[in-house]
Amino acid sequence: MTDDSDESVWQRVRSGDASAYGTIWRRHRDRVFRHHLTCGTPASDAEDLTAATFLELWRRRDAVRFVDGSLLPWLIVTAHNVSRNAARARRRYHRFLATLPPPAQIRDHADEVVDEHDERHAAVREAMAAARPTDARLLAMTAVEGFTVREAAAALGLSESAAKMRLSRLRSSLRAVIGDQPLTEGRS
Repeated sequence: MTDDSDESVWQRVRSGDASAYGTIWRRHRDRVFRHHLTCGTPASDAEDLTAATFLELWRRRDAVRFVDGSLLPWLIVTAHNVSRNAARARRRYHRFLATLPPPAQIRDHADEVVDEHDERHAAVREAMAAARPTDARLLAMTAVEGFTVREAAAALGLSESAAKMRLSRLRSSLRAVIGDQPLTEGRS
């Protein structure tokens, strides 16, 4: 038995050397992961099953078998069993789901809100599409993003008075569509 065989490292694990378990993990995790993939396990599940395989190694640490000083054969057999158990659990779960009645169809209240305001929203979108792009950005910056007229005007390269005039015109055209609901400006 060589000094860095799995068997000698495992003896250090059993005597309380936590870093020795990490050595076993680093040596064999990729092979165990690949084995899970070859068993048909999706990559995201193979990561979890690799961890479960090494958990079984720890749980059964007194009963592991070495082949020529290596834990890999034991790990591969255990990985295969873990994969089979997981596949069996998935099949049982899918059979169980198939026995459940379909969920009751519940109308989403958001659809009702949209239905009520759909014409209004379409009119607002139409009015915004007809506005000049700079005016639409100006309104978005002040009404949605919370910038003051002065800040938005500076960002768009307009004078403050030109920005106020453009916003006033755009708000008037939008009020014709949405009524008197206020379009707020800035951060107060």
